[in-house]
Amino acid sequence: MRETRPLTQAVLTLNMKILEIRTLRGPNYWSGYWKKLIIMRLDIGDYEEKPTDKIEGFYERMNEVMPSIQTHGCSYKEAGGFNRRVQEGTWAGHVIEHFALELQTLAGMDVGYGRTRETGEKGIYNVVFAYFEEEVGRYTARAAVRLFLELAEGKPMAEIKQTLADEIQEMRVIRERVRFGPSTASIVEEAESRGIPYIRLNDQSLIQLGYGVNQQRIQATTTNKTNMISCDIATNKAATKKLLGEMGVPVPKGFRIRDEDEVKSTVESVGFPVVIKPLDGNHGRGATIGIETLEDALTAFHVAQSQSRSKWVIVEKMLDGGDFRALVVDNKLVAIAERTPAHVVGDGVNTIQALIDKVNEDPRRGYGHENVLTQIDVDGSTEKLLKAKEYTLETILPPGEILHLKTTANISTGGTAIDHTDEAHPENVFLFERIAKIIGLDIIGIDVIAPNITDPLRQNGGGVIEVNAAPGFRMHLAPSDGIGRNVAEYVVDMLFPPGKPFRIPIFAITGTNGKTTTTRLIAQILRGSGKTVGFTTTDGTYIHNNQITAGDNTGPVSAQLVLKDPSVQVAVLETARGGIIRSGIGYDYCDVGVVTNVAADHLGLKDVNTLEDLARVKAVVPRSVSSKGYAVLNAEDELVFKMRKLVEGKVVYFAMDENHPNIRRNVRRGGISCVYENGFITLLKGKWKVRVERAINIPLTYGGRAEFMIQNVLAATLACFVHGVSLEDIRVGLATFTPSTAQTPGRMNFVEVADFTVLMDFAHNPAGVSGLQKFIEQLTYQKRIGILSGVGDRRDEDLREMGRLAAETFDHLIIRRGDYLRGRTQEAVFDLLKDGVKESDKQITVEIIEESKEAVYRGFELAQKGDLVVILADTVQKDIALVNQYREEIAQR
Repeated sequence: MRETRPLTQAVLTLNMKILEIRTLRGPNYWSGYWKKLIIMRLDIGDYEEKPTDKIEGFYERMNEVMPSIQTHGCSYKEAGGFNRRVQEGTWAGHVIEHFALELQTLAGMDVGYGRTRETGEKGIYNVVFAYFEEEVGRYTARAAVRLFLELAEGKPMAEIKQTLADEIQEMRVIRERVRFGPSTASIVEEAESRGIPYIRLNDQSLIQLGYGVNQQRIQATTTNKTNMISCDIATNKAATKKLLGEMGVPVPKGFRIRDEDEVKSTVESVGFPVVIKPLDGNHGRGATIGIETLEDALTAFHVAQSQSRSKWVIVEKMLDGGDFRALVVDNKLVAIAERTPAHVVGDGVNTIQALIDKVNEDPRRGYGHENVLTQIDVDGSTEKLLKAKEYTLETILPPGEILHLKTTANISTGGTAIDHTDEAHPENVFLFERIAKIIGLDIIGIDVIAPNITDPLRQNGGGVIEVNAAPGFRMHLAPSDGIGRNVAEYVVDMLFPPGKPFRIPIFAITGTNGKTTTTRLIAQILRGSGKTVGFTTTDGTYIHNNQITAGDNTGPVSAQLVLKDPSVQVAVLETARGGIIRSGIGYDYCDVGVVTNVAADHLGLKDVNTLEDLARVKAVVPRSVSSKGYAVLNAEDELVFKMRKLVEGKVVYFAMDENHPNIRRNVRRGGISCVYENGFITLLKGKWKVRVERAINIPLTYGGRAEFMIQNVLAATLACFVHGVSLEDIRVGLATFTPSTAQTPGRMNFVEVADFTVLMDFAHNPAGVSGLQKFIEQLTYQKRIGILSGVGDRRDEDLREMGRLAAETFDHLIIRRGDYLRGRTQEAVFDLLKDGVKESDKQITVEIIEESKEAVYRGFELAQKGDLVVILADTVQKDIALVNQYREEIAQR
């Protein structure tokens, strides 16, 4: 079997390189409907000049090794369309996309979405395709590249076909290892069908259904409602049998033992045939049935003891009849299935191995859980059963002889199931539901041996042999005979009865500037209305105003931290460009999506080269607004205003100018807007005005002088209003939100230091510096000293423009070292900023001081009484700490 590691090495040593593989989850900027995508950034090397029509024999070899690809329609939208593209000549990335889709289909995972796009760099492509399981998707990406190269380079066909078969099987193995089991998957699918979101909490079956305070959890088929004491009872077979027996439930005679010396006397007391199983086992592990001799009993005892944590073993009388499983959920019987162990029936002609192979040809059987039934494999249990009958795999069974190949009737080991739900006698229904109450489990599997379940167990000699916490659902969901039962429906009904909420309101905020302040302001208003708010920002994640993690927390991981917190009633999530591109947004949809603006920032990174590219990424947030939600858009930014066409829900607008054409058009249509008019923050409801508050009474606006802060206030006010927050709560929130290092770190923070003033702000792009410049021009300070970081994570023209704007704003400029040089030297960044300074008509003095502390302290040393020192804080918390440190030093002096 080919492993992932050698495959990766093979790809990277040939004339094509995988530069990056990343995954997107949730709404994304590639596809409106596929929520799980692989993005492979691929350097196709020499194949940039070599499309498929120029690779000799490629078309024929491709169809020989993968004939099913002939069904792909591609841009022709009909079977054979992709083949035509290959014959006409198409690029390697496009072929690899289709290979990735078909490989997954051949492995039993049919996905249909794929795109290949050329980037701005010659020979570099983004190959995008859907996946069901992330680990399989990543493996598929490498396998698709390998297949293309081997076909193009002329590797022997026999080797290609063998490698392809091995890799498809490996994909199945990976899928079975990482996917949900049938029971977990059925509950998740039922929840999704009702719009209930889920989050996988580990790599097993621990799942959160719903968000925040309204969440419920499951682990396979146990829930957060499952009683721990009841689980302990169910896993102790002796305790279970004793309790049920004392309550009048028919159970087989039996005893628990721990020593080999007790086997003989116990089986004599019980009487053959007997069943021997671990006291605390599950899923049939260590159980042996139909024991007729002491020798077999001793062997079975050791097998059972090896599977028992406590080393206790149950020996009980074997009842006659079929093996039935009754499933009770929330004290209601929902399904009954009769189970039969994997077996073959002799025909007097074929060997046992041939009979097994014939059974496995049934199209309903597949690898692992991919089909209704599982293929039968020969394992240690099978070999022991054959040995007991003195058979081998080459033995020819007599006609009609039934040979059981497993000791248990589990579907996962090749067993079969027949649905008998509708046949249960009312007395048995009552009995099974009563057992669930006696044991106390919310979801319980009751194992019964009886001739049938149409007659009462007390009459037909049947009995309950054990009960199971976390029972498997597969036999009920897809029995080999009879009606499949949607048993997961009853589990979700129990967890979320009609009327019980499963979501929490989600506010998502994006844009180039103002995201963090708007996020914090919305959180402040909502918290004042009595809600427990979880919010994420560029400086950390907060639950009820307590910082949980520090750092840039604007991606999907931080969003899910908030959504997983069981105390959170409302989530307010700053959603930045980087996280959207890297991994998606971390939730399925939001209730309110805010876009503040789109301006030049981080262009030239991750194939986002223009403002239009950036707007396409930011548009993920309004696209994720639910059909009942609201998109809050900046009406004065045309790139943002255009996003209205992508919104499924309602659209509302904010603007500084109430007479802006987009606002006036919305007013005529009776829409809702929020504008700045006559010094007021005002809501427009059609033609009617509702004045919320004077800007001069809102600390964040600095008496109405900070226009960009007024924009943030408009966005936050409108977002809260359409969500249903009262005007009074909005007013209180606006009045109590101050631009301090505590509430808005690095966002217009004024600090008095000695006899001069320090202003710290996160203006880190031309638009941000321009807004700050307009504000500072209204202030009456003697001299303005600016401290600017030489951040290289910008285009050359952006750095020059920041230098020019800094020259227009300050009288003296100190440039310090920054991070994210984008391949430049720090000196090159300094030169670009200085070039921008020279472009200004204003003549100022400039210093280069690389170390941050030295640069900040130099600015303070130059400041005289009545001066203003402005720190453009690229690393906000560090700069706040430097300012506080300097103030302490002054106090000590």
